[in-house]
Parts: sequence; structure tokens; C-alpha cells
Amino acid sequence: MTTMSSTGGAGRRAIKPFALLAAAVVGLPVMWGAVAQAKPQPAPAPAAAGTVSPADRDRVMGKGWQSSQDRAWTTAGDAEGFHVLVADAASGYTWRTAATLREGGFDTDRWIGNACVTASGRRAVVVYAPRNFTNKFELSARGGFTAVVDLDTGAVTKLPVTTSLAYFNPGCGTGEAVALTQEGDETRPGTRLLRLDAERGTLGTKVLVKGQLTSAVPVGDDFVGALGAHLTRVDTKGGTTTLGQAGNVPFAIRPDRDGGVNYLEVDGADMRARRLTGKRTVTLAEGGQGAFGLERGAGGRVFLTGKPASVKLLPAAVSRLDVPASAEVSTTGQLAFHRTMTAEETLPGATPPAAGSPVRLSAVVPQTGRSVTFQVAPPRAEAIAGAADSPALGSSNPATAPRGSRTSRTVTPSGKTMDDVTTPYNPKDPDPWCAVPRNDITTLAYHPRPRQIEWAVDYAIFGALTQPRPANFKKFGLPAYSPQGLFPPRQLVGGGHVAAQVMLGILAQESNLWQSSQTESGEYGNPLIGNYYGRKYYDADTSDDWRIHWDEADCGYGVGQVTDGMRKAGREKPGEVARPATHQRAIALDYAANIAASLQILQDKWNQTYSNGLIINNGDPTKIENWYFAAWAYNSGFYPSKGDGSPWGVGWSNNPINPRYDPTRHPFLDVRDPFDLDDNVPVFSDAAHPQDWPYQEKVIGWAAQSIDTGDDGVGFRTAFWIGDPLEARLRRTKQKPEASLFCNASNTCDPLARVQPNEPGMELEPPGPCVHQNSAGQYDLKCWYHGPVAWKGDCDESCGFEGIRYDVPDNYAEPTDGTHNPPQCTPVGLPSNALIVDSISLNNTMPRCGNASRNDGSFVMQFAEGWPGEYTSKIDTHQLDNGFGGHHWFTRARGSFRFQVVATWRPPVGHTGRTGVYVYIPPSGGRVNDAIYEVNTGDGRVRLVKVDQDAHRGKWVFLGNYQLGANANVKLDSMRPGASEKTISMDAMAFVPGGV
Repeated sequence: MTTMSSTGGAGRRAIKPFALLAAAVVGLPVMWGAVAQAKPQPAPAPAAAGTVSPADRDRVMGKGWQSSQDRAWTTAGDAEGFHVLVADAASGYTWRTAATLREGGFDTDRWIGNACVTASGRRAVVVYAPRNFTNKFELSARGGFTAVVDLDTGAVTKLPVTTSLAYFNPGCGTGEAVALTQEGDETRPGTRLLRLDAERGTLGTKVLVKGQLTSAVPVGDDFVGALGAHLTRVDTKGGTTTLGQAGNVPFAIRPDRDGGVNYLEVDGADMRARRLTGKRTVTLAEGGQGAFGLERGAGGRVFLTGKPASVKLLPAAVSRLDVPASAEVSTTGQLAFHRTMTAEETLPGATPPAAGSPVRLSAVVPQTGRSVTFQVAPPRAEAIAGAADSPALGSSNPATAPRGSRTSRTVTPSGKTMDDVTTPYNPKDPDPWCAVPRNDITTLAYHPRPRQIEWAVDYAIFGALTQPRPANFKKFGLPAYSPQGLFPPRQLVGGGHVAAQVMLGILAQESNLWQSSQTESGEYGNPLIGNYYGRKYYDADTSDDWRIHWDEADCGYGVGQVTDGMRKAGREKPGEVARPATHQRAIALDYAANIAASLQILQDKWNQTYSNGLIINNGDPTKIENWYFAAWAYNSGFYPSKGDGSPWGVGWSNNPINPRYDPTRHPFLDVRDPFDLDDNVPVFSDAAHPQDWPYQEKVIGWAAQSIDTGDDGVGFRTAFWIGDPLEARLRRTKQKPEASLFCNASNTCDPLARVQPNEPGMELEPPGPCVHQNSAGQYDLKCWYHGPVAWKGDCDESCGFEGIRYDVPDNYAEPTDGTHNPPQCTPVGLPSNALIVDSISLNNTMPRCGNASRNDGSFVMQFAEGWPGEYTSKIDTHQLDNGFGGHHWFTRARGSFRFQVVATWRPPVGHTGRTGVYVYIPPSGGRVNDAIYEVNTGDGRVRLVKVDQDAHRGKWVFLGNYQLGANANVKLDSMRPGASEKTISMDAMAFVPGGV
């Protein structure tokens, strides 16, 4: 759905929406073949809205817009997927969703990514991934899924490769060729480049470059990128030729149609736009850092945006646009716009609305000077292209059931069929390496309200999170304990306590305040676990990305993603000691225990860095900025000194001078212009591309600008900076230090130096800024920072202050639990003689239902193998407590056999005769519009009944009356022809003797 309004001239005037509002068609009755339609019928769809006259469009867009070839495009991510949005001038810039990209088997609150559009304006090349990939450098460096989207048709071509999530990848050129980058790091030297033919969707040979090459784009048959402070050409064999020397690392490299290569370079607080043609480099514009930008258009166009202090004579291929430097520009420059995201968009709910989170765009039409606003509601991911699995996730080459066949007879890779009794029935994996299992019906984690998270943090930082948890608290199966009785706080070196908003910022960045998976506050589900199956979806081998590697499991649990000690005893990582089993279970299931354990880790990082001289400003731990080093180490670790002169400190991946981060970036989430006191809206759209900032800057950004979860308003009380309004804003803006502060003599790093590394194994690296030498006198390219830094000499006043909502002396009780989607604990709406067969048995007690009465039939689930002995189908199978009796299972309906899950319900033994059959659809977890229930009457006859689960949520649905014989059953199969990302729920079945 798109709406649009406009302002212009001296006054402000609203006009009627002039983009057609799409009708939301839901639950229309369908009958096909021998398939019956379940009752009740859903409501009819709403009507579409109207449009405004072409004259109004002429005033806003200028005459001739009907024949314009201009195309605006942007991207937006939410829990449903990464949306590619398009609006053509000829349609009056009516926005539509060209495609939504996502992959199955990932628990994430948001999909993020980057994109560029090729010179034809027809194709977008997109790199996308779950937001939490940015918390792991190896995933951020080379874990992004990559696809080509046809913006005319919406067709999606997913590529068999994963690439970097750095802001400069992908890099489009002046044709249909695109540069894709796979980054290296300290332990994996070099950069890989791939040339993509976007028109054909084919990849060329990988090119290995010696060193960290950034901002690569195709130029002719070669690539051009930044190698240190050099603009560098890379040939098809990885050979490099220096094209020019810059004052610092070149970025925003934009080749143009006339053979020029345009780019930006930063020189202290100043910035220049430069253009290389042949061997001649000229300056196009100069000004303050971030005051202007270079944007790419179609057909080899380049646009100079913003307000440079001076502009030289521009070549024909480079056009000046009087629009903000941060604006996105349409393919021919006729529309410029930027994303405005509200706080509530930073944490989409686990249960999405009828359409995706709204996207708000503020735009200007340079031709007329009119300002325009758009609001676009992307549809849910399952409604549009992009649902098929990426080939980068590998293929098990399973046998696939032919169209129209009974999928329950599909042959698995080991030769079994889904009817074999040897097929596993237990959703729980038999021998995972992570200590606390998922899909265990006795192991449900509670999803807290944001106020509960904030209460726990406020109490924990003062060591007061000692409230007793009675035995079997929330059905966790634990003895009595208290959170900080299990995980007592550490004393900070230097005294004081952790700033509350720093801890909250870390939790926001790690999990967006999630403790459990696929849930909303008040619900119970699987614990949130980082890479439980040890999938290798970021390495160079794409053939096994759905393979299960228990020994590679990350085992990061809950709101703080606690990893240390969370493997089973005997399965620890090198140097790791497994925590006691009760401690592991408390961390996985109880948010307060998880926060207590996470706080210990953060306190340890403070003590580790502070004790080794890594002190920020005045070292006061109650000041927000002073946690820069500890947050850096929380994410990427700390390399302790060996005392032998070898590198030590915090690593290069989060160093703010690392060229993988945009050098002109503003503080994460901060306002665009701190001097504009009328602009009080934080740039929440930063949350859509968090890969542009190092981890510690994101943590401080969240501390200053809280998420909004939709439950309690603003997620938590934010930090604040004192002074008059302007002074306070400027102090907050300076939360982000100058990147050059972390490349100096303290870590033997010189931004202007170019030293050839020569430590064994590093000979292929190019000259760089690190002048550190190992004990043998060899340059080793390890600029690990280990010195003090101060950029606020008056930190007592100019640094951020914490804000405590729950003061310990006031003795606040733990906030009450959330109430989302309560389960149906009793058979309301069923005949009194109904025999209920549920997904749980009588001896299971559910957190919100206890022991609900059930009749003794049987329910089993069968799981397909992805590889022999490996049940890939369990990876994207989940449990929730909001079904009948307090539990149900759900997975995604897909066309790939390796994800097939079949549920079978059987009435009590001996039950025969005329029987009415009902199925319960829980309030969330079931969104397929065509769930096919297979009623096997026991005498060889089969009836197929189609149910729109999305339309009937929270209801018992009547499947019909049947004459049942012995061995009667009802089956639901997740497998579907083609591709889908809709969730399909497997809950209770009711059999009514005598019929209805």
C-alpha cells in the first residue's frame, strides 16, 4: 500500500493521496478438484481507494512525467524479509514491492542488507542477511545472501554465493556487470572479488586480491577499488595497479559513462570529490566531512548531492542536485528521498500485521522544488517473490515427489520413506552439543516485556537482582534460585557500576530484547539460540550450508546471547569450561538469569580492558562513552598481552578506522543535523543498515535512542546529555570519536604509513598502515589497539548520563508478565463429547495452561532427512505456547523435500463410526492459506480439506463428518509444490462421536 502527500512553495499544503491503494484480499473461498473448503468462510476484502487528477501530478512532478523513464527504488527490512521497493515516474511514483528476500531457518527480528541498481535501471543486485549477522565479523564479512531482482517483473535469481555486508557491497558499474566482495580479516588475509553478469545471473571466476580491498566496482574487464589510500585497478588474475594516491582510503567509487572514475576522500575534517580520467585526477568539489555525497544513477550517471563549500566545473556525466547529502536518488535524478523510520519499526513484532512494517519516505522533486512524502506498506514475505531457498545454502539433492503424488511416499536420501516407522517422531534432536535443547516440550523459555528487561538491568547493575525464584518457576524445571545468586556481579576495577543504558544497549543490539524465539511478550517458545546446528553458511563452500555440524555450534543463548560455557560437558570449545547444568538452563529460559550472566561478561570485559590501560576519557563507568572499549571487547574479544611484544588488545574488525565502515557515518541513530533544534527525530533508519557501524558505536547509539517494542512504548529509558538544548545535542553527537584516535603510536599504527608486511603467511599482503613488528622484526599487520583514548576532556559534564527507571531503594516488584496471544486451555466451542487429540500428552504441564484435559488418541510428527542421518527439517520447526492446551508446533510450507514435516492425528484406539472432525488453529504460527488436511477414513478412502489458517486464527475449524473405520487418521503435510515461506501450524484435532 502506498500513500503520498506533497508540500511546496511558501506555504504547506496537503494534497490527496494519488497512488492507488492496493486491496488486501484475504481468505477468499476456494474449491479445487476433490478438495473441500473448510468452514467458516472469512470476511470479504476491502475496496481500493481512488487517485487524484493528472493536473495535481503535473504541479508536483512537472509536465512530461507520463513518458519519463525515471525509476525510484529503495530497500527496507523487517522480520518478514528484505524488501526491494520500486516506483516509476510514469506511474506517478506509485510504490510497489518488487520482491522480498529472506531465507528459512534463521531466528531474526530484522533482515538487513545493501543493494545497487545496474545501468539499465532494470535490475537490482541485493546482499541481505539477518540483522544479527552484523554481530559476528565472519558473517558480516562474507555471510550475506546475494540475489538479482528484475525490477520490471519481480523475478528473483538467487546466487550460489555469500558476500560481504559492508556498506560498499555490491558495487554496480556503467553496464550490467557488478562487483561482489568477500572480505578477509587478520586470520584470513586477502579479499575475494567476483564479477556478476546481472543480466544473465552468472558469476565469473573468483579473483583473489592481496590485502583489504574496499569499494570495488567493475571498470571495463577489471575492477577498481581502494587498497589502503590508493585507488587501485585489479585485473582478472588479481594483479594490482595503483591509479592514484588519496589523502585517505577512497570510498563511494562511482564510474561514469564517459570513462571517469569518481570517488570521495576524507582529509581530516575535510572531504573532496575527485575524478580520475586516464592518468589525470581532478577535484570536483570540496567541503566538510559528510557535507556532500556521490550517488550512482542509471546509464553511467553520477550525482553530486549535498552542500559542498566549493564546486568546480563538472563533466557532463556528473550532475549537481540541490538535495541533502544523505538523500537517495532515482535513476535519472528526478526524485531524491530519504527513509524516515519511527522507533516502533526498530523491533517488528513476532506476529506481523496484514502487511509489513510501513516505510515512510520524505522526497523532493528537483524540477519543481516540491516536497513529497510517501508511506509504503510492504506485503508479507510469503505473498511475493524471493521465498525460494538461496543456492548458497547448498543442496542435498533429495528425491522430490512429483506433482500430484502423495508426498508421504517420498523417498529420502537414505532410501527410507516418510511412512517408515524408523522415521524420527521426536522434534527434539537426539544429541546436540548446545546444553539446552530446542523443540523440547519441557524446555520453554519465557519472552519478557521490555519493562521486565529494564527492571532486571537496573537491579542487576547494583547487585540487587536477588529476588527468589521458587522451585519449578514458570515450569522451567529448576530448583529454587535467584538470578544473581547463580551469577553474582563482579566488582569493577576502579570502582563504580555498569551504566544501565550500556547494558540495555548491548541487549538491544544482541537480541532486540528477545529471550525466546518466534514469540511476543508473555509467550513461551524455544530459547533464542545462536547457530544451534553449527551451520557453515558463511564459508567458501556453499554445498553444505544446511548440513548440521554440532561441533561448530555457537550456542549463544537468550537476550544477552550468552555463549561462554553453554555447551554440554564434554563438548566444550578449546579452553572452555561448561557451566553447571542448572546454570545453563536458567540462562536459556529465564531472562533475569540471562541478564545476570551477561552482566558478568560485560563487567569482565571492563576489568580486562581497564586493567590493561584501555581507558576511555576519565574512566567513570557511569558515563556512556567510557564503555567504548569494553563493548568492543564484548563483541570481538580481547587479545591479552603475552609480554613478548606480540600484538594484543582489541582487534581490527571493530576498529572505527577499518575501511569496511563508512568514514562519513554519523553517530548511530542520532539526528541528521544536531544544529537544527526543530529536528528531534532520531535516524531510526540506521537500524536498517547496522553493518555501517562498528559494534560499540551501535551499543552507544541504542543507549541514547531506545527501541520501541510496541508493548510498553519506548523500550527503555535512554541516556541523556546535560546542558542547554543545543549544547546537549552536540555533546550527544560527540558520542562517536574520531576514527583516527585508534590508529596511532599506541598500537604502532600510522594512517599515512605504507609498510610491507613480511611475517610468514603475510607476504601476500600489500603495504598498509600497521607498522607493528613481531619479535623477529617482521611486520605482521596486526594493529590491535591497547592504549588509552580521551576525546572528552570534561567527561564529568559532557559524557552521557545513565537513566535509572527502577531505583533499588524504592523496592520495585518485578513487572507483571506480558499477555500476548493467550492459549485456549479448555475446549470452548466444541461439542461436550469431543475426543481431543493434542500435540502434548496428559503428563505435560504448560506454563499458561497447566494440565488441560485431553483424550487418549495419538499425535506423531515425521521429519524428512536432508542428508542421510541428518534431519534438516527440524531446523525450521518451532514450538509456541499459544495453541490449544498451551502448546503447538509450526514450520514453513516449502517445496523442498529436505524441510518436509508430516503430522498425523489418530482418534483413540477402537473409535469407529460417524465422526465430526475439527482442527484448532492457534492465534499465531499458522499463516498458510491452503493447509491441506488429509482425512483417511480407514477404509481406503481419502478426503482432502483445505483450510485458510491465516483467516481462522484462534478458532476450531470444522473439517466435516466422516464414517471412520479402524486405523483412521488425519494428516497435515508441510510440503507444497513450488516455493513458499508461509508458516503452517500443527495443533489439536477433535473427533466428535456421532458427527455434528
